[in-house]
Amino acid sequence: MMVFPRENLVFFAVPKTGTTAIEAALDARAAIVLRDPPQMKHMTVASYARSLQPLLKAEYEMMAVIRHPLDWHGSHYRYRSRPALKGTARSTAEQSFADFVTRMLTPGNAEADGSQSRFLSLRDGSCPVRHLFRYEAQDRILAFLAARFGGPVALPVVNVSPRRALDLPAALRMAHETRFARCYEMWETAQH
Repeated sequence: MMVFPRENLVFFAVPKTGTTAIEAALDARAAIVLRDPPQMKHMTVASYARSLQPLLKAEYEMMAVIRHPLDWHGSHYRYRSRPALKGTARSTAEQSFADFVTRMLTPGNAEADGSQSRFLSLRDGSCPVRHLFRYEAQDRILAFLAARFGGPVALPVVNVSPRRALDLPAALRMAHETRFARCYEMWETAQH
């Protein structure tokens, strides 16, 4: 998460949406950068409203990137298949994407509660993020950043996950769309 008082902007680092690249590109321009531990870097909108915003004594515009929900879970799946995690409980190296999504759909799975919609919402369920972009709309993201920061912003290629197939049976895809309906709604309304 980064705060830019001069640009009147707070950037929320939604996990697995290219935030590491944006952080690398804009780090030096930010007045506040929360990068470690991950709970700070990935501070939710509700946590910001409750803890950091009152300290800033300002109402900054909010920006975030949201990924297509199935692609978002696909990114988590691919990221966890990297060699560094092999043999750990978090590794997906020996798991199919269908098995991973089935696990995300399991009632009571704490991981599934960390959805993008929950990340971007206040406690009442509303999303106050004014500048919400689809991950797939990199040109729109870069145009917004260039306008806000007064010139082109180049995003480095960082934190790329291994390639893996993300095939799902139709019934499992439909179950995913039902379970994460709010994420799909937010993605549909994001700038593209």
